Amino acid sequence: MNREMDCTEARERLSDYFDGEMPDDQQRAMADHLADCESCALELVSFADLSTITASLDHPLPPAGLWGEIAAQLQTEETLSPENLATAQPFRWTTGRYAPLVMALAASVVFAIGWFGYQSNLSMIGNLAIASVFDQYFDTLHQDPVAAQQILLTKYDGQTVDAENAVHLVGYRPAVADGVPAGYSLHTTNVIRMPRGDCVHSQFQRADGSTLAIFEHDGERPAWFGKRPATQAVHGDKNLHVVDVDQRVAATWRQGDRHLTVVGAHNAEELGQLAGWFGERTNLMPE
Repeated sequence: MNREMDCTEARERLSDYFDGEMPDDQQRAMADHLADCESCALELVSFADLSTITASLDHPLPPAGLWGEIAAQLQTEETLSPENLATAQPFRWTTGRYAPLVMALAASVVFAIGWFGYQSNLSMIGNLAIASVFDQYFDTLHQDPVAAQQILLTKYDGQTVDAENAVHLVGYRPAVADGVPAGYSLHTTNVIRMPRGDCVHSQFQRADGSTLAIFEHDGERPAWFGKRPATQAVHGDKNLHVVDVDQRVAATWRQGDRHLTVVGAHNAEELGQLAGWFGERTNLMPE
């Protein structure tokens, strides 16, 4: 049974989560909570270290000759003396002729840091939450495919559909609607409402009863695999992004206007056979 976390505990542990100092089960519980709770997700943003963001920003340079002009201007104004310093107004530079430039530069830098930091951390939070969900899916798929499917249906408001009728939900005819390769049978098809767009999730069964999952989606979805390293492979005219997943293999490749992701292949040979089969089916389809 998965551990649940409420807002009170989540906010007390945000710093530990951000620093990666929580046990795995608590880390997953926190990621699940952040995926569902926008207020706690936004609270996590405050723990972000913006130093890498500020380092990547362009530092605005003053106009040529600015400092010379300031020095000349100062020389024409009253001499700095102990008496003048004692009576000087603080932050006098904010009301001089260069105040608009200085303030504008400062404001633009602060805004850029805040905006890009906010967006970067929201993206990071979303990716962590997605990776946590798919970790559970990967861990469960081969032991209990039905339970694995239910993880996605519950988390992302998915629904089970007939492959032929999925077009009414996603706007295209899924690749699996045209049949499956020899040696496999189509066990189930779902439409999953993912954060970056809906996808069609299907599970195939092999003759030995083991399960293979195929996702059809727009664009690549590297966040599903978290920090797992990916390698590149070529099969025919297909470039495959291959990831090792719990002693099985997953891969994503472009198929027509969309992408296919296979999870649970035995080896590279099986991936190549699947990529080749779907490629041939696409080439046979009428324009």
